[in-house]
Amino acid sequence: MGTIAALVKKAANLEKLAKKEKQEEIVGDISLEKIKEIAKNSEIPGNSANAKIRQIIGSCISYKITIDGKDSREFKNYQE
Repeated sequence: MGTIAALVKKAANLEKLAKKEKQEEIVGDISLEKIKEIAKNSEIPGNSANAKIRQIIGSCISYKITIDGKDSREFKNYQE
């Protein structure tokens, strides 16, 4: 089992994540459905499915990965 970063990278079929010095670089896209699948992993910390999903979305923001073609910051306050 890997970290959230590794799971997101694998689900989005990425070879690398964004570099901090390249703020504008978008490295890939992931679907909200894939994020929900990742959140089902019992090794991801969080009290609820929503908390886990928001944590994964936070990782997408950091790694410059869009969600369903949209800026991942739009999903920051996600509630199912």
